[in-house]
Amino acid sequence: MKIRFITTGDIKNIATAKRALGMANPLIDLGWDVSILMEDTEENRHRVSMECSDKVKVYYFPHCSAFQEIKAKNKLIKEIDPDFIYICAFVTRNTVGIGHRCKKLVEHSELQSGIPDMKGLRKIHCYLNEYASILYSDALINASRFLQNVYEQRCKRILCFKHPNFYHPYAFSKGVMEIKNIDRTKEEFKQYEGRKIFTFLGTITRNYGAFTIIEAIEKLKVKHPEVLLMMHGRGRHYQDACDYVKNHGLDNWIKLPGFIAEEDISTYFSLTDYFISPMNDTIQDWARCPSKLYMYLPYKKPIVTCKIGEPYEVLKEEGIYYEPSNVNSLLSVMDKLLDSGKTHIDINPENHSWNTRTKEFDIWIKKTFMK
Repeated sequence: MKIRFITTGDIKNIATAKRALGMANPLIDLGWDVSILMEDTEENRHRVSMECSDKVKVYYFPHCSAFQEIKAKNKLIKEIDPDFIYICAFVTRNTVGIGHRCKKLVEHSELQSGIPDMKGLRKIHCYLNEYASILYSDALINASRFLQNVYEQRCKRILCFKHPNFYHPYAFSKGVMEIKNIDRTKEEFKQYEGRKIFTFLGTITRNYGAFTIIEAIEKLKVKHPEVLLMMHGRGRHYQDACDYVKNHGLDNWIKLPGFIAEEDISTYFSLTDYFISPMNDTIQDWARCPSKLYMYLPYKKPIVTCKIGEPYEVLKEEGIYYEPSNVNSLLSVMDKLLDSGKTHIDINPENHSWNTRTKEFDIWIKKTFMK
């Protein structure tokens, strides 16, 4: 069977292509013919070289207008003639394959209409686009349990009772998330000797909980001066965070190195003692599937998060939970975690690898479309 993943943009800014890269090799191993269409950017080519074997056919198109992009994609769909096209995000630039015999699979990884900033005509547009994805597609892939419930209800609402919906969260790539034995007594890691390291990887913005973490660490260091927070990534409030750390004299306890290369993540994750995955009690966060959560799992370190959406769905009683957006609650659970000496969680990472997810996808495809 032939499957073609349809992506748009640079993965550094639009991360929806991560599923295509994660599933490509495992699908090849299961006998699929896999191709991916990506914008020609330096980061996209780099990520493909890291994650995809030579057997994965990758077609690059230049940055262009939406009309030109759709035209290029439709041309390649006709040439390749796939059995399935997998739309990694239902946006205008990905509305392709109309009239082609292939089955169209649309992934939802967030609920745009649930974003607090979406109001008025923009919110109405989001609702219409979300319902349009049902009519356009032959099946929906939902990255969170919340989205699965939402779209099952919406399908019934517009009388699409038999429209297939598949709950299929993100995962991690075993070839990328390497577990390393870090010796903090060695010169290159000596600065971390004796420290207790909390690690956050993601977008540094206020609404994603960046300042809740920073303020909790600011208080925690009084009792636990050995604590160190590593915040990897950038975002619209990255400079505000850097300024806060500098102005409050927190340089010894909080580091903001910015964007880190994919190949360096394993070193930082192997170095860490605890991970942080902040969530908010909003429709947006209930709906989204935080991909970084699955990148944390192979290291089996305690994960501090909230009982919101996918983190609780995955971690259950193994999670370390605080009240969303509550600095004092986060401070309390961090303090207890440090005092407890807890260093590991009992979760089998293999259940959340792209290899496992792809096998589940393969079974579902055959059950749904090969009856």
